[in-house]
Amino acid sequence: ELMDEFAFPFPVAIVLDLMDLPQDRMSQFRQWVQGLLHASDIAVMQAAVRGVSGYLREVVAQRKANPGNDLISTAIQLEMKGRKFSDDELLGYAFNLFIGGLDTVTANIGNHVRHLAGNAQQQTFLRENPAAIGAAVEELMRAFAAVTTFRICIKETTIGGVTIKPGDKMAMCTTLAGRDGVAYDNPHKVRLDRKPTHSSFGFGGHFCLGVHLARRELRIALEELLLALPDFRIKPGVVISSQVGGIIQPTSLPLVWG
Repeated sequence: ELMDEFAFPFPVAIVLDLMDLPQDRMSQFRQWVQGLLHASDIAVMQAAVRGVSGYLREVVAQRKANPGNDLISTAIQLEMKGRKFSDDELLGYAFNLFIGGLDTVTANIGNHVRHLAGNAQQQTFLRENPAAIGAAVEELMRAFAAVTTFRICIKETTIGGVTIKPGDKMAMCTTLAGRDGVAYDNPHKVRLDRKPTHSSFGFGGHFCLGVHLARRELRIALEELLLALPDFRIKPGVVISSQVGGIIQPTSLPLVWG
């Protein structure tokens, strides 16, 4: 079961190490992430926010007293324009690290492996040409972009005949951008040698700060899965359902081989 047994714990363990947070709390962290990013009940979302915020405030206080070599301790010691970060700024920094590293890579691993599980020829190509996995990740990121981010308009803008007013909220769906027929030839065809430029990590001032870590995680995930597993496919008879909304990903992905 790829999502539970690999796609979630793999990137989460890396982020927890970078923040020096305990691996044995992973189930609690996952519960908070589910509440924050996937719950439809506002009370569940609020409880998750309170849980993460309260926990990280305690961690920040502990690191102030006993700094280490982790990313939170590094932020505590840094200065910006001659001053240290406030506790609220440190909480925001830690909160973004915590959330940003726990779900998007999981979603992309699930989407990429789901595609390869149904495309034996491309799976074989990557097994025989592991040096091509890095470029393949970029094409899979384009074709199966997982994230919709949200923006608030600050200046009246007209796009495609639609006027967007200041204060309007917009959903920026990278999934649609990756399938734009103007930007990409035959956009619905996955070509592992396409080497596309894509907007799946955002653009401009909102470009993903974790892009280099995410790309490395996605590449290594495919390298190691293809080394460890024989030719795999989705378990016959299983209908895969997906989480949709802010993040698109399979809710489960049972694989079989042999």
